[in-house]
Amino acid sequence: MAMSHLRRLVDLWLGTEPAQRLRLRQTSLALLLMFVSTALLHYGVSLTGGERGSIVWAWTAYAVGGMVAVYAAIRSGWSRRFADPSLTTLQIAFALSAAALAYAQVGPLRGAVFPVLVLILMFGMFQLRARSAYGLALYALVVFGAVMATMARLRPDAYPPQFERIHFLMLACMLPAVAMLTARLSRIRRRLSNQREELARALAQLQAIATRDELTGLPNRRQMQALMDQELLRSLRHPHDFCIALVDLDHFKHVNDAHGHAAGDTVLHAFAQAGQAALRATDVLARWGGEEFLVLLPDTGMPPALAGMERLRQHVAALQIDVGNAKVAVTVSIGLTGHRRGDTLAQTLARADQLLYRAKAEGRNRTCAD
Repeated sequence: MAMSHLRRLVDLWLGTEPAQRLRLRQTSLALLLMFVSTALLHYGVSLTGGERGSIVWAWTAYAVGGMVAVYAAIRSGWSRRFADPSLTTLQIAFALSAAALAYAQVGPLRGAVFPVLVLILMFGMFQLRARSAYGLALYALVVFGAVMATMARLRPDAYPPQFERIHFLMLACMLPAVAMLTARLSRIRRRLSNQREELARALAQLQAIATRDELTGLPNRRQMQALMDQELLRSLRHPHDFCIALVDLDHFKHVNDAHGHAAGDTVLHAFAQAGQAALRATDVLARWGGEEFLVLLPDTGMPPALAGMERLRQHVAALQIDVGNAKVAVTVSIGLTGHRRGDTLAQTLARADQLLYRAKAEGRNRTCAD
């Protein structure tokens, strides 16, 4: 029960969308660090003998209130209108300004602000682009330089000018180095991202090569075999009918002999397009080999399957395919059978093949079914 309540509280704080939860986790960590920094600031002021007056409390309201506002902007979804919904640059710039104002209040302990400064910049090291990293480093240098100059003039006893010059020179060396490291990580991250995209494209191409017929763009024999296996398993789990048809282009050798193999390729491609247009969206047309094609009709009994194959046959017979200086008309012979429970796919395919030969023997341009 306690764990359930805890999960609900976490979901309330971070939301349930994965990308949003990641953004809010990062912002929650920054908010927690701000609370810790605030507590340490108050403790440091007390150690130096200073009083936690209105200025310290005003800084507390500014620092904590600003981070709460950032959290609210992300949690409400308002930040989605920006290119970076995490508001990383804004968060870092705000934290830098809060650190610079803290530097002006802790006097002898101001050196402790420098590690916090580096931590703030490291917060965006794996997200910032090079330009943003250099911009934030320059911003930090300007803000801290202004605070150091102001405090050296207003309180030279606590902020000796010669020490502040040394502190500023330290920052002038440290901040560009951090920015350069961030920029280098950004370039590495971008290169890795490009490599992942190239790998994804290569894998997609390999998948297409492995599953698609290059000429027609239809599923190849291997892919169709996998689809038929899936359909068979599905029919065993949830009993339903499905049909298989073998389709062969009539007298295709004559097309190659009379017009050339390029014309034959054109005819095969035209048939593939016409076949897909004639079939239902759920039916699958694949190139089985040469001029032979296979149609898988899922969730389909014999009457509608036969109607579909007749529609395909008539659609193809109406084609006039341009093969250069001539037009070619083609017809198809079809052997159609329904899968019988208890049979293997090999047996179903053998019946379809026998029916295809019967269609050819009876004169072609016809559908034979059982």
